[in-house]
Amino acid sequence: MPSQTNQTPDTQKLLTLDFVLLFFLALFSNCYLAVYYCFEQWLVKVAVDPHWRGLLLGILFGTLLVARPCAIVFLLKRNKLPVVIASLLVSSGVLFSYQYLDPSSPLFEWTLLGLRILQGTFLALFSTSVVSVLVSCIPPGQSARGFALFSITFLLPYGIIPSLGEYLLTVVGDEPHLYALTGLLLIPCLIMTGLLAPRLKKPELTQRRHTDFRQYVGRLALGVTHSGLGLVYASMVSFSIGTSTCIFFIKGLCTLTGGNPASFFFFYTMTIILVRVFGSRHLDRLPCYRIVPIVACTMALGVFVIAWGPLWAYVPATILYGVSLALLYPLTASVVYNRSTPRTRTVNSNIMMLTFDMSALVSPMLGSAVLSMGFDYHAVITVAGIMILVCGTLFTLDGLIPRRRPTHY
Repeated sequence: MPSQTNQTPDTQKLLTLDFVLLFFLALFSNCYLAVYYCFEQWLVKVAVDPHWRGLLLGILFGTLLVARPCAIVFLLKRNKLPVVIASLLVSSGVLFSYQYLDPSSPLFEWTLLGLRILQGTFLALFSTSVVSVLVSCIPPGQSARGFALFSITFLLPYGIIPSLGEYLLTVVGDEPHLYALTGLLLIPCLIMTGLLAPRLKKPELTQRRHTDFRQYVGRLALGVTHSGLGLVYASMVSFSIGTSTCIFFIKGLCTLTGGNPASFFFFYTMTIILVRVFGSRHLDRLPCYRIVPIVACTMALGVFVIAWGPLWAYVPATILYGVSLALLYPLTASVVYNRSTPRTRTVNSNIMMLTFDMSALVSPMLGSAVLSMGFDYHAVITVAGIMILVCGTLFTLDGLIPRRRPTHY
């Protein structure tokens, strides 16, 4: 936009109308995933084998992992508006369909598998479109703040849906009807999509560059492979495995400890939101390579206390977990943003999303494997804490490589 060309990073506005609209579109659509907080326990209730449970939990994100790279390239020179609309319709349709499945059918697990793959495929298209628009809305110098604020769209649904879901389950009767009720969020999602139509219609490649598409993709691939972000991505996979494991299996742990799963989601997400709303302006000034290893350790400590500590420490440990995660994600995300060239920024940010897809695929399978070996949910959550410690270690190693560490970090 011409009006922003002559602005400095400090004077460019982050909270534009498009950013706010994108925020609410992502907020409502992420409820489609947050409602699966009770998916593992529903599979237990309908007597699905543990090996199937791990696969069914992870396959949606495994599909994301496979489909997202294709979606990144596919959408580079295309109008994203029809893709976003189709993705919302399919995701809502999947949520509505669970109530019609018969758990006694021999095809029950296979039908669930197909639905999860279908939703994962369209979620990859939707998420890639949203991330590409998001990156174009963030001014230089405000990356950590931008990612911190936008990450609320992932967090707030997990703070609201589990608490509200536990109540609604007593009203609607079971999980499939809760999923169907969540599918009604299609209406506000379509409204936000309509308001964002001008942004979504604009392809990342201009007409002038369409004829040079292969060369352009080749230059993107070169920029991505020479970014030096391998250890950063690996650290993000590690902490994401930890957080995903907690999300999928905290309700199972609470059946052993007597804790309230809704309290975990509420307190950690509300803590993160408060930290990021009131502290987001300061995030870009923090020394990433000093802070991230520290908060990885405090986050892991919170997980270990949640798994093994007394019940009175459950909420304080959850708050510690939330404060640590509030700093960990935006600081690691800002490293990806700041170490990318303007041309590779969208692609590298989508690769960052791939790390979350990979962790969401691995974590339910890892947790189910631990349970299959005869351990209980205490051990599953302990593994989550260990993975978060691995994140801090990998990030520290990345910081020890001088050519990968800019002076302002």
